[in-house]
Parts: sequence; C-alpha cells; structure tokens
Amino acid sequence: MIATLLLIAALQSDASSLQALTRVDDRACTGDGAWCVGLAQGVQDGEPVVRPVLRRGDASLAAPPADSEVESFQPWTGLIRLGDGGALAGVQVETRSMYSGGGGQATELRLYRLDARGDAASTPVLSLPIQGSLMIRACFSEEDMTQRAGACHDEYGFEGVLTVEAGAGETLPVLTYATTATAYPRGASRSEDSLEKPPLKPADLITVRDPKCSFTRRFTFDAAAGEYRPDRKLPDCSDYTTP
Repeated sequence: MIATLLLIAALQSDASSLQALTRVDDRACTGDGAWCVGLAQGVQDGEPVVRPVLRRGDASLAAPPADSEVESFQPWTGLIRLGDGGALAGVQVETRSMYSGGGGQATELRLYRLDARGDAASTPVLSLPIQGSLMIRACFSEEDMTQRAGACHDEYGFEGVLTVEAGAGETLPVLTYATTATAYPRGASRSEDSLEKPPLKPADLITVRDPKCSFTRRFTFDAAAGEYRPDRKLPDCSDYTTP
C-alpha cells in the first residue's frame, strides 16, 4: 500500500511545533476547526493509494478507505508545523490478526513532509510503531490452568509517543520517540513455550515493563537519505508490534 500527501494550502509558522488534532468523524481537526486532515482513496501507477488531505475548515474531504479485517487507515492526531511554511502530517495504519483463543492489533505511524508550495514526498520520511496489543492463549487443559495459576493468556502491550524537540532551529525538527512495552504475566515471551517453563506463582501474575523495548531515541532528518534516522539503532520489538 502506497501513501502520498497533498497540501491544499500552506501553513505559516515561525518555528516547528506539534499541534494536537481531534478526530471528528472521518477526519482530524485543529481545536478551532481551521484545519482538518482527512484520507482519500485512489490509484497511482496502478497501485492502491491512501492519501491524507489537509484542507481549511469545512472544505470537503473525500471519504476515507473502508476498513478491512487486515488493515485500516486513519489520519494521525498530530500536525507538525514547520518554520518554512510546510508541515509534517501522518497516516496511522492499523493491522489486525485473529487466531484461536487470542488475537492482536498494531498501529504504525507513517509521517509525510509537505513543503510551502504544496509539493509532497511520495514516500514517508519516518515510519514507526506507535501502538500494539496482543493476547496469546496459553491454556488448553485443566492441567495447563493449574500450571499457569489461572492466567490463561499472555498479554503484550506497546505504546510509542512522538514529540518535537524544542529549540532545534532546523527546518525539519529533531523528533523524540519514547516507547513503553509491557508483558503479562512475568516471564511471558512469544518466542518461548510457556508450558515448558516452571509453574507460575501468584507473585508472577503482574504486568512487567520490558526494558529492551522501553526506550527513547532522537531522530534527525538525513537530507541525503530523504528520511529521519535515529541516534541509535532500534531494538527488535516485533513481539509487541507484529500481531
């Protein structure tokens, strides 16, 4: 799936800032309703396209693409206004999976750059997971229930928050990405068979923060690559971000 971004009218700002948007029906708008971001569906070069569209106030916005069982799209509830009159706006892409006794969903943010003339990049400048929630069945018999101390599902949670670093003074600001990953019960792992581990105790029935996938990174724009790059490599957190 390809996404492109269209700027209908340029935003003017003296410095980069992150402005919160509120979802209203099928769009996300500024608090005063002056600007709204919606999604349009079309075809580009023979491929399906999901297109965020930024427009003034009550100007008409095309309907967003219909949800499917696997993937759906929403405008990001944030708008980064740039000092050069452009903006960074995003598409939230949600994927879902269902399986016996459990399921999961995860959301990826794809961030696109718009310049003051309305020209948009055809590819995102940054793609990051921002949310994940999974529940994995762990009991198949009464014996399993006893070994698991009644906790018959492993549960995984993930949240990522993107913010703009103040005072960076760059056309494209430095972005900070902070994540928190948790697992329940203590010792839960998608790469290991929980029934092969020692029986759980009541003290294990707690939600535990995963230090590997709870981290902070600074992203700066690499003009040569045309995308944001982190100050350090991101760890593999697919246990939390791949349903």
